[in-house]
Amino acid sequence: MMRDDPFAGGIAPRLFRIDRQLEAVVLDAQCRDWSADRPDRVGFARLGQARHEVFTAARRHRAARHPVDLPALLVVVLTWAAAVAVLLRLVPGADRPLVLAGLVVAACWAALLAAAGLRRLRRLRARRARPGPAPIDDPYLYAGLRRRIESCAVAARGDRSSRRRVAATDLEYALDWLAAAQDELPRSG
Repeated sequence: MMRDDPFAGGIAPRLFRIDRQLEAVVLDAQCRDWSADRPDRVGFARLGQARHEVFTAARRHRAARHPVDLPALLVVVLTWAAAVAVLLRLVPGADRPLVLAGLVVAACWAALLAAAGLRRLRRLRARRARPGPAPIDDPYLYAGLRRRIESCAVAARGDRSSRRRVAATDLEYALDWLAAAQDELPRSG
């Protein structure tokens, strides 16, 4: 697990990491609820509400709308450039506009195929990865999440932007929901 240093950079990346961890915990709690003899829908609903509040706070701090996947972008651009270069050399009459446009379109398709192949490779690696223990079984889960959310709330309170200071309130709500979920979920021992 990546160490979450409260003094290292912005709040948004830390909040998105917390959101991803809470997403895994909510999914695990929901799966356990569905497979239980006596389901308890309150526990994972409270965790889901905590995740919603963390995500709301993260959106308030987000600078860019969509994070850019740099390795995938690099693969797409390099594949497109290589395909254009190869097709310009191989196709006769590449100096005509219609042929040139066709070469550029073919290179775009090659770049899209490379991106799809990269995505498929990532999914295969993720499927083959050995799963560890369920995130909900971590005895330090709630303490770690509470500490990390509190440090983000402190940083948000000190921000100059009023919009980002409102994120501290969202994180306080997330802490309340997290405490309620901790009281609600049965611990396996």
